[in-house]
Amino acid sequence: MKFEELGVEPALVEQLNSLNIYEPSLVQSSVIPKILMRKSLLVASQTGSGKTFAYLLPLLQVLSANGSRGKIDMVILLPTRELAKQVGDIAQKLCSVVGLTSAVIYGGVAYEPQIEALQSMPSVIIATVGRLNDLMSQGVLSLYDVEYFVLDEVDQMLDLGFNDSVLKLAECRNRGGVSCFLSATISDKVREIVDRIDNSVELIDCNSSNSTNNIEQFVYYIERRLMGNLLVHILRSEKPERAIIFTRSRNMADRVVQALCENGIVAESFHSDRSQAAREHILARFKSGETPIVVATDVMARGIDVDNVDYVINYGLPQTPELYIHRIGRTGRAGKAGRAVSMCEPDDYELLGAIQKMMRKSITEVANHPYYTQEVTKLLSGFYRSAKSDNKVKSKLRAK
Repeated sequence: MKFEELGVEPALVEQLNSLNIYEPSLVQSSVIPKILMRKSLLVASQTGSGKTFAYLLPLLQVLSANGSRGKIDMVILLPTRELAKQVGDIAQKLCSVVGLTSAVIYGGVAYEPQIEALQSMPSVIIATVGRLNDLMSQGVLSLYDVEYFVLDEVDQMLDLGFNDSVLKLAECRNRGGVSCFLSATISDKVREIVDRIDNSVELIDCNSSNSTNNIEQFVYYIERRLMGNLLVHILRSEKPERAIIFTRSRNMADRVVQALCENGIVAESFHSDRSQAAREHILARFKSGETPIVVATDVMARGIDVDNVDYVINYGLPQTPELYIHRIGRTGRAGKAGRAVSMCEPDDYELLGAIQKMMRKSITEVANHPYYTQEVTKLLSGFYRSAKSDNKVKSKLRAK
């Protein structure tokens, strides 16, 4: 199938071709016709599957055909600066061929250039929640009667505590307009907030076809004190060309980078304590291959578009199964093969079970690695005995 067959106009197709995009992905072929019919949607699709083009192409086409009203017509909300900038770059390219203008609004930079951009009344705003709320509270702009409203990476916005802010911004939209909500995973919490904003959405779930089956997944059981040694062992034995190592905290990311550099392994840390300019430089070096390894917090787990990441390593499991899906989604993008390795310490055995339950598949254990200790064996045995005992108790209770 071609984009033309989905109803995408020639000027946009030509722009896609200039970006070496010729055929729609599953999520694009599922979403584009619906939005062109002005349907409001809740879309579940794996990261890297093409969600950004899936909503931008039809929304910009509809807006261009209807004509801009001389005020802000479309708002796209995103959870992080990096994702806002990335989507903003794509939107600018597409807007340029359909006679629309756009502005990107995010925190961590000066207000003045963004205020100046808003004074020209762009048709489309791509923004992070916090900065947009700041500008609205200062009276810089009004989103009254916005026709097209998009929440991208909804679950991360909720994880970051933006519930009330998102609802406040959503109140500004035209309730007769088009809403689009997108995420790699859809939880009950996501459904609840979406229903509060727009209970007429149609669900499109592409995850059954865009699963993580193209990503080989492995788990190493390990004591926390030996995780650094195991990480060096994995990197030296596997020799990944481009890898992201995820940690739970900024301090941990910095400590891991220091330890890797002391072992002669080139790496840089990427987290919210780094300035926006520093983060952009790190990403540029990572994309070019100058820096082969980035150690990051979960700020990099969502929407950062870096091709050909062949390894994701979890330096300890993430705090939720949803974050695990987002993390490993940095590899195996657009159907390519990838590999995800996780270090699981004893305290996280139950979390590992929750991750496997959510994915409905087991993660392959790497047994007999150099840092597998008797203490791990003992703790694992105790955990499984406890779990088995709990299951027996639950079975008896159900029987009663």
